[in-house]
Amino acid sequence: MNPYLIIGVIIAIGAAAGGGYYKGNTDGRMAIQSQWDAERIKQQEAYARALQEAAERQQALQVGADKLRQEKDRETRELAARNTALTNSLRDRPERPTAQGGTLSGASGAGPSGCTPRELYRQDSEVVVRLAGEADEIRIALKQCYAQYEALRK
Repeated sequence: MNPYLIIGVIIAIGAAAGGGYYKGNTDGRMAIQSQWDAERIKQQEAYARALQEAAERQQALQVGADKLRQEKDRETRELAARNTALTNSLRDRPERPTAQGGTLSGASGAGPSGCTPRELYRQDSEVVVRLAGEADEIRIALKQCYAQYEALRK
């Protein structure tokens, strides 16, 4: 056989193998890159959906919290009106007598026969009403807190 023919065939086979390798490598890279790009697009879309859902959920929770706060404010206003009316009704009660002789009659300054709610002096009654009002405000705030906690748990 002719040596030039053998060298030509070897060069042709080498060129074909090199060209095939280059073409396969390039096409493989492109295929992998397109798969990677498709996966990145899916991840970005899923991330955008998750952000949108989180924003919607946050807005729904905020609307619920605003409703609970409005309800609390309404209850607090009603409580303040009741306490004001009750305090105004206590103005007809007698004042605590001044300490003559150094002691008051009874431990709380009530009459000599003991103390019932009807026998409390004005100052003592006002203290009781104020304390009860503060306790009711705390109860209303606690109720709102529990409602918000339950809304967040769901």
